[in-house]
Amino acid sequence: MDVEEQVPADLDTLRELIVKRYDSLSGRLQQVADFVMAQPMLVAVETMATIAEQANVPLSTLSRFSNAMGYSGFSSMQALFRDQYLNRPRDYIERVKKARATEEVSQDSPMAIFQDFGQANIEAMEQLQMSVSPQKLERAVSLLDGAETIYIQGMRRAYPVAFYLWYALMKSDNNVVLLDDHGGMLAPMTRRMNDKDVLITVTFSPYAPETSSLIDTAFEKGVPIVAITDNQMTSQGSKMEVCFEVQEGEIMGFRSLSSSLYLAQTLAVSLMCQEVK
Repeated sequence: MDVEEQVPADLDTLRELIVKRYDSLSGRLQQVADFVMAQPMLVAVETMATIAEQANVPLSTLSRFSNAMGYSGFSSMQALFRDQYLNRPRDYIERVKKARATEEVSQDSPMAIFQDFGQANIEAMEQLQMSVSPQKLERAVSLLDGAETIYIQGMRRAYPVAFYLWYALMKSDNNVVLLDDHGGMLAPMTRRMNDKDVLITVTFSPYAPETSSLIDTAFEKGVPIVAITDNQMTSQGSKMEVCFEVQEGEIMGFRSLSSSLYLAQTLAVSLMCQEVK
């Protein structure tokens, strides 16, 4: 670890460091990185031996990975996962599950689907609350507050989140541009984008090529990128100044947008609150 880099003190910072250093890690260490990013709850609750078995690596590799991230041992790194995922009450979720299990309704009835989507969204939003740190939110809002122009883009399923952000921020004093590519105007609309601006991008798997291309363009121009996505470990993850990883609720293959809109609303209202300070 570079001398100017501090040992991550929270899980968000650790995840950002993993993304930043991923390409420089050995194949084995990348295997651990993939696992801890994909299975944070398991890392929080399981023993080191079980984690090594699940990740299909030797115990020593977990120790080497922890050292590579600046920690003296695996337990020091694991403490961040435990602090994030084991210190929140889950009584409400358990009550919802119990109520759902005891009610006699057909599994494919509108009421059952209504309850299943509600439960999935509640759990996804609780997961988001546990995974997003105050530092990350403050950093994102600070970037947006200092931007000359805020560009917002999301394609297909991500479009409603981008549109909401644009709609909400149009009520503020900020200069906001929605990049919706109507009439093939995306390139002209981003021609003046520069390092004094900020790009908010919303993108979910399968990632729209238009969004991937826009991220590359913004990165080349030195434009800070605030991303809402479902996988921080994408090939473009290291190009994002702030990356919010959101796992939406999913029922019968239909993924929700509740958590992404919850986060978008938080960013929009937080930014507007800066204007009245």
